Amino acid sequence: MSIPVEICINSLNPDYVYRSVAAAYDGGASRIELCGDMSVGGVTPDLTHLEAAREAFRDRPGLLCMIRPRGGDFAFGSEEVLLMEKQISDAAKAGADGVVIGALQLPGNTINRDVLGRLVDTAKTRNLSVTFHRALDATPNVFESLEVLIQYGVDRILSSGTAWGSADGAFEGVKMLEQLMLRADKKLELVVGGGVVPDNIRKILDQLPVENHPVSVHAYSSVLEGGEVSVERVRSLCQSVEAFQ
Repeated sequence: MSIPVEICINSLNPDYVYRSVAAAYDGGASRIELCGDMSVGGVTPDLTHLEAAREAFRDRPGLLCMIRPRGGDFAFGSEEVLLMEKQISDAAKAGADGVVIGALQLPGNTINRDVLGRLVDTAKTRNLSVTFHRALDATPNVFESLEVLIQYGVDRILSSGTAWGSADGAFEGVKMLEQLMLRADKKLELVVGGGVVPDNIRKILDQLPVENHPVSVHAYSSVLEGGEVSVERVRSLCQSVEAFQ
């Protein structure tokens, strides 16, 4: 059993991205999620930043690129969808191994199947993996949403098991995460994110059916020290996950 550790990097500028990704690499991270403007929950990063991330992550697979044209809701208009398709194509050319997407429709925040299908097709034709981000946690019925994502060939879902916008994280949402894993029935990977730190990750994983279902761990703020990604904090998280295994 191997549980990958994914580190989210705020794409501030090429130098910061290179330092941050190199620190995550040295700390043992299996994957990187590169996001622009984390103050709004992440948007598509600049291509020069993605190229810097690719250089710093060397030949290790697992460089993921957020595809989101703006902050706010997850319902995108036709021009935005065209832009997202181009951003996926550009990410592939810049060395990404996968993309992180979300697509809902208003009113109701249900998954927009048409947009989801277009984005997944664009990614898959470029040999990119697809993660559906925490827009899942904004949907009214996560189990129905899960079935749609499986149907459309999504590889991973990121969830805290709590409602989008809630102050609670994965520790509080672990029962929902357990149900998501069981419902997914090995058809996609659950990425556990939201308030994940070295001190609680083993308690979270202890309550999940990890031996029989694919799972990974996602962290952002808990690996920062003075605004910089800390090799030691990444390593501490990776060691906590490895000790559990």
